[in-house]
Parts: sequence; C-alpha cells; structure tokens
Amino acid sequence: MRKICTLIVAPYAPVRAGLAALLRESDAICVQGELPGNTETLTRMLPGLTPDAILYDGDGLEQLIGILSRMPEPPALVALGETPSRELPLLQAASTLPGWGYLGRDSDATTLALALQSAAAGLVVHEAQASSVPPPTDDVLTPRELEVIALMAQGLPNKLIAYKLGVTLHTAKFHVAQILAKLGAASRTEAVTSGARRGLIAL
Repeated sequence: MRKICTLIVAPYAPVRAGLAALLRESDAICVQGELPGNTETLTRMLPGLTPDAILYDGDGLEQLIGILSRMPEPPALVALGETPSRELPLLQAASTLPGWGYLGRDSDATTLALALQSAAAGLVVHEAQASSVPPPTDDVLTPRELEVIALMAQGLPNKLIAYKLGVTLHTAKFHVAQILAKLGAASRTEAVTSGARRGLIAL
C-alpha cells in the first residue's frame, strides 16, 4: 500500500511536532515536512512541494484554501478545528480541492490517518458533529435518496437496501437508478464516489 505523503501546517511548533508524532504511528502515512501557517511562508513554499495531502490546524483556513486554489494540482486538505459551522462551508465551497476532511482537534492517530487517506483518494470525510451544517448547494437528492446512497456506500445490494428501508425491490432499484441519473454516474461505485465528493455522504 502506497503511503500518503502528508505536509503538516500549523502556526505553533509544538502543535506541528505533536501532529507529526501522531501521524508517524500509522504505517499508511509519510510525513513530508512541517510548515508554519502564515500566509507569506505558505505562498512561497507550497507551490514547490508536492504532498498528497495537507493536515492543517490553524485559524487561517480561508487563506490556505485560497493559496491551494491557485495551484495547478492542489493536494487534498484535512483541517482540524472546533467551529464546523464556520469552517465546513469554506471546505464545501472549495471546488478545486481533490478531496477534503474536517475533524476535531482531539482526533486520534487512526482517525487522522483514515481521513488523510480518504481525502487523498478524492473523498470527503468529516465527523458526525458537523452533520447539522447544511449540505452543498448542488445537493439534488431527496431525503430518501440520501438514505439509499448511504446504504450503497456500505456496499449493500438492492435487495438488502429494500429490506433495510422496508420498501419493495422495485422501489429500491428505482431509487438507485434516480441517484445514478442525478449524479451523472455510470455505476454504483461512481455514484458513491460522486456523492462523497459533494459531501452527501459522511464516511
């Protein structure tokens, strides 16, 4: 399994060191380096680096997203914070990011590694505590279809989806077909991936 090359960005050296120590507990993550979070340093240094993902802990998330948006191939971004109502919309609106994540600052090594892997794979991941934040504006799925795509993400076939939701197999197939059509997907896997990218599924 290829390691996810990760750059740690945070304003304080002890925070960067602590995050680096956590990430080094995972065999799936490679720490590329550490940078302070000031805009001047990031503007100068980031374009010359090629991490798979950035792990960010700071108050300048909007500025960081702006810098990444000007890069031809920006890395994925996982941000740590405590105010999802303010920070999650910034990430949801960052259409140039290949994938992103949002976690609490008390996340453990396993959670951080999984979030970085998911974001680097082009997915969206955030903690359940942020689920009260409104979905992206391009959310075209009905509440029932959101239930269905969540079950699809678990790998359930149509028959089990029908059983879980208490509907007929025909109805389950109809919902799956509607989801594929609305998301412009050619397969269930593509639909789940598209849904995750849009933040419709919290992985």
